[in-house]
Amino acid sequence: MKHFNIALKLLLVPILALPSCNYLDVVPPEQADLNDMMKDNNAVINNLYSCYGYIQNGGLSPMSYSRISGGGSDETVCPQEWENLGQNAQWNSITPSTINNNNSYPWFVCYNAIGYCNQFLRQLDELKPDITSAERQQYVAEVQFLKAYYHYRVLELYGPCPIIDELQSQNISKSDIPGRSHFDYCVDYIVNLLDDAASVLPDTHTLPDDFGRATSVACRALKARVLLLAASPIWNGSFPDKSWKNTNYETPGYGKEIVSSVYDEAKWQRAATACMEAITLAEDSGYKLYSMTESEQQRQNLGIPLPQIPGNSISDDFKKRVMMYRFMMTSTPDEGNKEMLWGIYFDSDIYKGSIPHFVLKNNLNNKIGWWGGLSPTLYTVEHFYTANGKLPSEDVEFTPQSDWFKSAGLSNTDIINLNVNREPRFYAWISFDGDEYSPTISAKKPLIMKMRDPEEGGYNAALWGTRNYSVTGFLNKKWVHPNYYFTGTDWGTNNPRFSYAIIRLTELYLDLAECYAHLGNTSDALRYLNAIRIRAGVPEWTASTLSAMGKSILDAVMDERFVELYMEGFRYFDIRRYLKGRETMNSECYMGLNAIKTGPTFSEFNTPTHIDQPFSWNDRMYLMPIPNKENYSNPQMIQAPGY
Repeated sequence: MKHFNIALKLLLVPILALPSCNYLDVVPPEQADLNDMMKDNNAVINNLYSCYGYIQNGGLSPMSYSRISGGGSDETVCPQEWENLGQNAQWNSITPSTINNNNSYPWFVCYNAIGYCNQFLRQLDELKPDITSAERQQYVAEVQFLKAYYHYRVLELYGPCPIIDELQSQNISKSDIPGRSHFDYCVDYIVNLLDDAASVLPDTHTLPDDFGRATSVACRALKARVLLLAASPIWNGSFPDKSWKNTNYETPGYGKEIVSSVYDEAKWQRAATACMEAITLAEDSGYKLYSMTESEQQRQNLGIPLPQIPGNSISDDFKKRVMMYRFMMTSTPDEGNKEMLWGIYFDSDIYKGSIPHFVLKNNLNNKIGWWGGLSPTLYTVEHFYTANGKLPSEDVEFTPQSDWFKSAGLSNTDIINLNVNREPRFYAWISFDGDEYSPTISAKKPLIMKMRDPEEGGYNAALWGTRNYSVTGFLNKKWVHPNYYFTGTDWGTNNPRFSYAIIRLTELYLDLAECYAHLGNTSDALRYLNAIRIRAGVPEWTASTLSAMGKSILDAVMDERFVELYMEGFRYFDIRRYLKGRETMNSECYMGLNAIKTGPTFSEFNTPTHIDQPFSWNDRMYLMPIPNKENYSNPQMIQAPGY
């Protein structure tokens, strides 16, 4: 991770733009310093890390509220003034022209990365650096893994994509520039890269400096994710536009077709097999679900007290479980987190967007904090479970919906019924009026949120400006390190740095449960689903319980994905995989509390309110558009439907 922190600085030669297509960008071979890129093993390693460096580019980060997949779903909203790519995705305002020159647009980042990877492989072959055969084999496998990852990121955002398997000549004729290959062909290409890489790479790395480098476990896990996408309804017979085909370019074996219109159950079986293989390899290699054993050791070593949780008779075990979920997202393998199958450091903006704008006063008597604008929607708040492991609307033992927004009658009367008697993940990752945001964040002391008070956490444009406010009356806590705290020195903070999990074992459990749900294997689906629920401290599902509620096993799996994978970049794609855009992301779906008001009364604040932003859904949003300059320069390329 130490090396990866500086990977972007190690890009020795920039990827230069060509007049044709971004995905053919290369480093010109006449550059004099190319030979230096492979002069010895250290130089080779540095350039290998540069291949990874594109993951750290903010435009590709899945853990970023300001990017498409991180902020473009129904999980959270931001102040309208931020106007980032995630919001543009929510507003249906991303067009082929608006992103034409946006270098952080994932299309550009991914194909620049693929070009750099192809250049690395060519230079490794041509310059023959002084490295061992085993080293060369591993470096090639790592770059093949990265090529698979970057192609996959294009595939999930843009659909059938051009495959660039080797460095292309700058003199390539327009007629030879590849267009979109059939989706299934792209999947097979990516899977073959991962299979080849997995046969070479080690199962794990033991040295901290190597954490984040590809492993066979990461290869198998990514393969499972790719095949889950391929089995999903949108790519398995239900793509909305049946007429979408290539006009010029043909895929070997598929002709001009680029999306299958026929459902194939075998795709779910293929995905299930890949998930099972990945889980088995991961667990045999020592990976396991994070637990309170690891988190309690870390919490006690750091001297962090247990959190305050609203309600009566909250046990220490419950509080420890809440802290476990906060540490699970921010601890590293050398700190005992064996759940992370692949992660890497990048400078995420989540903690700045999440932390309230007023945490404490510094030694200059200035109020300091962050932006306090990453705001979970009311839909999100209502789709975390109750303490009984059910959605509030489905739990007959929970407070009636008519009383959700009334005071719960606790010592802090600001706390409403909706925020009481919830499960541990709710208190770990969602903050609300009366909540303890963190037991240490205010100079090692607790911060209790006062979301109505204009002098503290509430809306006050005159004091905090028009950009620093919670849109919904809720704030995010996921990805904020439990030991993050402000100090009394001017803007002083203790900000622990950690790698972000791109793939973790929990995802594979949920992926496999989803596959089994589609295959009618309820018992095995429940086995992997309940492993996640047991850790959360909520009751296990049974087939009879679900049946009595009129709930399918697939419904239960997708509910669990929403909770467990909240703010990890999955919800954006889950909506699209299941063609749920119209019902989840239309303008009427986005609601919060009446929080954008200075000094509201309790009843004014706790009134469900439609968020006044230009939210819009159009079926074209199932795919992101290709930039105009890419589309116009390549006669083989076709635009996504609706653009």
